[in-house]
Amino acid sequence: MKKSLLPLFFLVIAAAPAWADDDQVCFSGATKNLEASVKACTAILQRPLLTPEWKLRALKTRGFYHEHQHRFDLALSDYNAAIAIDPSDRGARHDRIGIYVTTGKFREALKENGVLMRMFPDDSRTLNNNCWIHAALWEMNAALADCNRSLALAPRAVETLDSRGFVYLRMHNYKQALADYNAALAIDPAHSTSLYVRGVTKRKLGDLTGGNADITAAGKLNPEVAESFAPYGLTQGN
Repeated sequence: MKKSLLPLFFLVIAAAPAWADDDQVCFSGATKNLEASVKACTAILQRPLLTPEWKLRALKTRGFYHEHQHRFDLALSDYNAAIAIDPSDRGARHDRIGIYVTTGKFREALKENGVLMRMFPDDSRTLNNNCWIHAALWEMNAALADCNRSLALAPRAVETLDSRGFVYLRMHNYKQALADYNAALAIDPAHSTSLYVRGVTKRKLGDLTGGNADITAAGKLNPEVAESFAPYGLTQGN
């Protein structure tokens, strides 16, 4: 038995320097050269004797790079594989929810988030996810309740203030929406989605100059911000 493992042992030793390079490229989190990052993660996943923990990490990381390339089917495939390895992995499930939301599969997202809600009933991020998904489905009372519960747990959570602002916007409560976006931007002035939708909200309140300034500033921070809200029927003019 020991003798039969020797070739594999020497293969592992010989490959160690190249593997270190792949580790660095894959797990650096860099998105400037996405193809190189995907290639490095793929090389890791092809290694012999790869542990489940290392495979899980490589899959989630490669999925992240696919998502940044808008290769959502490939990203979803990686997240699915990661969850198959560890169904309790919160990060992989959040990532899969993100793909469902981005691709407009809101019912699938709500079902997936329900799994997280049962696993982590008092998690502010999971409650915020539920808030946003309900808002996307125009289930406004449920959305507002989830956002309020989330903020009770984490009052300075920018993402949840942003979500509740969107809920109030859809409920035509523009003053409350503006208050939430102001609160979010006081914590993180570079939060592009809050800045963009605050601009839309200001325009609805009649402040065209202020609204246009926010929308322009948001576009400089994130050129795709307006496009990201198009599936919700939200544009700077309405």
